[in-house]
Amino acid sequence: MRRIEASVRPELELGEGDRVVISLRPGELLGAATIVYGAPMLGGVAAATVAYGLGLGDAVAALAALSGLGAGLAAARWKLRKASCLRRYTPIVEKRHESPAGA
Repeated sequence: MRRIEASVRPELELGEGDRVVISLRPGELLGAATIVYGAPMLGGVAAATVAYGLGLGDAVAALAALSGLGAGLAAARWKLRKASCLRRYTPIVEKRHESPAGA
């Protein structure tokens, strides 16, 4: 089982067996996805483009793309570990309200 951390408002009274909704606001979800997927992709494409632009050949461009991917992953990891980013992208827990049986 995988564990995640989520913010729970102090006034939210939860008990064992309560159903909850774990969510991020849409803009925050897009921002997190951009960091996680966009930074490595941008690093890989940029590094390969530079290698091709310098005329270094396919093999060097492929290695440059892998290096750029690694650099993008490192940058994304660094960004997501910052306290402001952790607060912004931490999921929110809300108690799920059950709908009436007849609805």
